[in-house]
Amino acid sequence: MDLPNSGSCRTQFLVYTCARDKAQAVFTRNWGRGSVPTEENPNMLTIENLPSSPTPMIYLPGESRSSRNVHSKSRGACRPSVVIHNREVMCESGTERDAALIIATDPDVIDLREQPPAVTWIDAEGTLRRHTFDFLATLRSGKKVAIAVKPMEVAKRTRFLETLGLIAQQLPRSFADGVKLVTDEDLPQDHVHNAVLFKQSLRTSNPAHDELIKRLLAEHKYATIGQIVEASGLEGQAFQAIIRLIAAGVVRVIDNARIGYLARIELSISSSNEEVA
Repeated sequence: MDLPNSGSCRTQFLVYTCARDKAQAVFTRNWGRGSVPTEENPNMLTIENLPSSPTPMIYLPGESRSSRNVHSKSRGACRPSVVIHNREVMCESGTERDAALIIATDPDVIDLREQPPAVTWIDAEGTLRRHTFDFLATLRSGKKVAIAVKPMEVAKRTRFLETLGLIAQQLPRSFADGVKLVTDEDLPQDHVHNAVLFKQSLRTSNPAHDELIKRLLAEHKYATIGQIVEASGLEGQAFQAIIRLIAAGVVRVIDNARIGYLARIELSISSSNEEVA
């Protein structure tokens, strides 16, 4: 494809392939002012003279480890996915997504796999059945917990706790050390809101800001998040630092309130002792 003459108000978009000599302009569009590289312009943008970066700008998450196709076609179905521990976790409902977000905030959970391989069990009538848990959580201790997520109304109507008890009795210890039922009643929206903030805080890091927030809280004993943000002079970066410290257990939200500028916070007991020392 021939490039337009210099002076044209068009921007060239280049597609870069694995073969460096095959980089080429594939389309143009009107966008802004300026000249376009031509044969007369030795500074033409090519793959060879692109500026290099010491670290990639985008980090793609690892692939899902679901044992079955969660995102199957279904009208009106909700099939969200989230990134947990740098890996995509596919969910079959919004309730499962909320459960995954909250479970991932537990510092004892080091891995969370969705839809692990099905286990077999025998029901009260002696019929062989299969069950796929929604999640399999690996704890820091090495133990594993198989997690089922159900709306409370469904769990009660189907007497699912009884079923889960039978499955737990027959569950191979090589698969999990225990089972847990999580319902929508275990997932208050304030906790889900906080879990989303904790997840986002993992994308940022600034030890100097964290130390400043800790010093301010040590001086004030307790304060609202808004007061600490204002005192720090860091604006939004102070809010990010506070979220990081809450997620790390260094700062505590008083009364387990929904995290926001009006929420009151204080240093956790262990952090307060360190400040005194």
